[in-house]
Amino acid sequence: MALSLQSNAAPQSVAIAHYHIYKNAGSSVDFALRRTFGPDAVLELDRADETRDSKAFNLPLVEKLVQASPDLKAFSCHRFVSTIHRSESITVLPIVFLRHPLLRVASVYRFERIRSDNHPNSDKARNLDFPEWLAWYVETKNGRNFQTCMLSIGENGCHSPYTVDRAHLGDIRQAAARLDEIRSITAVGIVEAFDASARRFEAAICPWFPDFRLAATQNNVTKTVGDWQAELETLE
Repeated sequence: MALSLQSNAAPQSVAIAHYHIYKNAGSSVDFALRRTFGPDAVLELDRADETRDSKAFNLPLVEKLVQASPDLKAFSCHRFVSTIHRSESITVLPIVFLRHPLLRVASVYRFERIRSDNHPNSDKARNLDFPEWLAWYVETKNGRNFQTCMLSIGENGCHSPYTVDRAHLGDIRQAAARLDEIRSITAVGIVEAFDASARRFEAAICPWFPDFRLAATQNNVTKTVGDWQAELETLE
């Protein structure tokens, strides 16, 4: 008679990992997480005092935090190593949203013009029209292929060699492989189809967290775009 090695094992902890790509509806996701779990159960790793100086926002860090604080239910970070979902000791439910690159960069421009924290890029956005700003922005460190770069960060927290040696291209093969893994667990959201994407995430996450709701959540939106295709034509 075969023995089950897991029959008496304690159930794994379950946590959500929000791979927060800048200006990809991430504030709306974080708002939904705090609303579902309460602020004390959601940790923004790159903003929290205890973790913001970490060398890499990677799987070992999250596993250590969950072990030390079992009440934590969700983690969010702009610079996540997007492999947290590979954990074997905790069940990780990933959330990531992608966005059309031109629509995304237009959102960056609008936000930079109104932000109040004296970021060095804000003056450029306030003083240049969008075409001139875009010509400048694409030559900056984070101006090209930003989503690919963020999704291919190495386990040590550094950008891939492609990002360093090839003008911030990022490793599209690694990013695509990670996205395939994420899609197989939850979904890959599209900002232009936010509510439809949100419902897919809810369907994947609610078996573990029945109260999780993401659809119809909007937070930190600089412009509501009713018809993204028309907006894209205008930008082009």
